[in-house]
Amino acid sequence: SSVLSKFMTESEGEVATIGTALQILKVLADERGHDAKIALSENDEIIAAIVSCMFSYPDSLVIQGTACDIIRTLAVNNLKRSQICHQGGTTRIIDSLRRMKTDSYFVYKGFMALENIVSGADVDVLTANDTPKVVLNAIEACFEEVNVQIHGAEVIFHLSSRHDSFKEALVRLGAARLISEAMTRFLPSWEMQQKGCIAIWSISTPKALRSEVGHYAITPIIDGVSAHCSPDDLPSSSQGDKQKFCEDALGAVKCLSTTTTNKRSLEESGAIDLICSIIWLHGDNADLCKAALSALSNICADRDTNQILRISADVLDALVQTMRTHQNKKEVQSLAIFLLRNLTFSPTNCLILQQNKYVSTLVHNAMVNFNTSFEGRAEDVLRVMPSLNQ
Repeated sequence: SSVLSKFMTESEGEVATIGTALQILKVLADERGHDAKIALSENDEIIAAIVSCMFSYPDSLVIQGTACDIIRTLAVNNLKRSQICHQGGTTRIIDSLRRMKTDSYFVYKGFMALENIVSGADVDVLTANDTPKVVLNAIEACFEEVNVQIHGAEVIFHLSSRHDSFKEALVRLGAARLISEAMTRFLPSWEMQQKGCIAIWSISTPKALRSEVGHYAITPIIDGVSAHCSPDDLPSSSQGDKQKFCEDALGAVKCLSTTTTNKRSLEESGAIDLICSIIWLHGDNADLCKAALSALSNICADRDTNQILRISADVLDALVQTMRTHQNKKEVQSLAIFLLRNLTFSPTNCLILQQNKYVSTLVHNAMVNFNTSFEGRAEDVLRVMPSLNQ
C-alpha cells in the first residue's frame, strides 16, 4: 500500500493507471484478512494520496467512485475518519456529489462514504460546502434509484445529528418532502421506510419545524409502518430488527404529535389504530410498548387546546393488554397510568374506563407492586372507577 500511495502521489499517469492503483487499494481495504487491513490502516500516506487523486481527476467517475469506496471503509476507524476530514476528504466528496449528482451509481457511493465521515467532519467545513443543498440536490436528481434514496435518508440523519443548524437548513430546502416522496415511491422497501423514519425523527426534533415536517411525513410514516409492522412481513435479517423499526417509527410519531395540526393529521391517517395493532403484534417487547404508549399519550392529549381525544373500547383493550403483559415493568405501568389519567378528563372516556373490568385492578396492583401512586395519577384514575369491592 505504501508503494501504491507513493505512486499515486508522484505519478502523472493516465486516468486508467491511477484508477487501477485505486482499485488495488480498494481490494486491500475490503480484504477480510487481518494483515491486509492492518497494513492499509497503518499507512499514514494513503489518505493524502487518495484525496490528492480526487482533486487531480475531478471528472473521472472511476477515480471518484473508487476513492469513495476506500474512504467509506477506512472511516470506520475513528483515527482514520479524523485524518480523512482534516486532509480535505469531506470537501472532495461533497464537491464530487455536486458535480456528479445525476450519476446514480456515484451518488450511491458518495453517500455511503459521507455517512461514515459526517460525524468527524468540521461543522464549518460542512456549512461552507453547502452540504445540505448538495445532498438534497443529489437525492432529487436520482429520485428513481432506491439505493440512493435509502442512503440519502441516512446522510440526512447523520447530517441533522451533527448540528441543529443543519436541521433547519434541511427542512427549509425540502428534506421532509423528498424523504416522504421516497417512502411513498418505494413503499415495498422496508429499509427505505426504516431510514426514512429515522431521518424524519431527527429533522423534526426542533419544535418549530414539526408542523412543516408533519405536513409531508405523517401519511408516509403511517403507510410505511402499516406495510411492514407484521412479524410475518419482516423476517429478521441483516437489514435490522423489525421491532426496532417500529420503535423508531413510533419515536417519529411521538415527536411530530406535539402540535395541534399534526395530532389531527395523525388521528385522520389512522395512527391510533396502527399503534394498537403494534401493541397486539409486538406486545411482549417492553421498549416497543413504551414507545407506543408515549406516542398514544401525545396524540390523545392536546395541551395547546386543553382537549382530550375520545377513545374507543378497542384502544383501551390494547392499553390494558400492555399493563397485563408488563406488570413487572415500572416504566410501562407509569406511562399507561399517565395515559389513563389524561383520558379521565373526558366524560366519554370515563364511561369506557368504568366498563372495563380490568382497569381498576391493574392500576391498584401497580401501586402495590411498586409502592407508589405514580405522582398521584393512579389515585386520580381510581377515583373515577367503580370501587374494587363492588
